[in-house]
Amino acid sequence: MGRRPLTVLVDRPELLEDLILSFRRGGCPARRTGPRSCSVEHASAVDEREARIELAFFVRAWRARHGGVRALLAP
Repeated sequence: MGRRPLTVLVDRPELLEDLILSFRRGGCPARRTGPRSCSVEHASAVDEREARIELAFFVRAWRARHGGVRALLAP
């Protein structure tokens, strides 16, 4: 887990804990960093690029299950 955590932002703060738990269930350590943000690590990714790609897919799937919530990886 020596990689830099990535930040995810959501527009519905009431769903942030669900996102964090979803990351954790998927094996990615995550924690709240603000009212609408969390940090997440993809420890098994080869590098930050791979982590971004895989976490972006994860976030898209999570969004689809929550009917229109906006969530994105911060640049």
